[in-house]
Amino acid sequence: MADAALLPPPLAQDERSQAIALLASRLQGIDLTPVLVYLIDTVNASALPVLGEQFHVMGFEGWLFADTDLARRRLLKRAIELHRYKGTRWALNQVLVTLGLDGRIREWFEYGGDPFRFQVEIDLVSRGIDEDAYNALLALIDEYKNVRSHLDALRLYLTNRSPIPTLASVVLAGEITTVLPYELTHLEQHSPLWLGAALWGVETAIVFPYQE
Repeated sequence: MADAALLPPPLAQDERSQAIALLASRLQGIDLTPVLVYLIDTVNASALPVLGEQFHVMGFEGWLFADTDLARRRLLKRAIELHRYKGTRWALNQVLVTLGLDGRIREWFEYGGDPFRFQVEIDLVSRGIDEDAYNALLALIDEYKNVRSHLDALRLYLTNRSPIPTLASVVLAGEITTVLPYELTHLEQHSPLWLGAALWGVETAIVFPYQE
């Protein structure tokens, strides 16, 4: 046997040693890639949710916004670092970057707000957002922010970038309405005594659209 040739001469004719050599040869040919689950870039996609549970990044901790395998792998690779610095501005900013969200964080002293408050501005370039996703984003921010800090505002900006020229037109219109009092056009009086009185007035009412 070819495997027996690897054995020392005293064991080459031993059937038990030959069986062990054959088993060792088969074990060397086994592909170990599937069991190397911590090689995040190459592990099978079916293992990603299990790793997400293990690294504690499911749900509002990022998984809800990691909508592709690539985004999930990025999140898993950053999971330990994000948890280590959880509660800092850096961690909140990094989780937005990891999930592909173009966000900016402004603390209270940067916009003249109340102490220990902050604002988050996010540009939505390649995705939309519904009410559920908006609430999930609020929960994500609450998960990674400092406990003493409070979110003042979450501003979302929808940006459309396209090689096709964008044409726009604006129409500004107004209307002036004049309301005059009722005026008699014909008056007759049959009496030897003629009395007359008149009252004339003008009132202008301007109604503008509501503005905050």
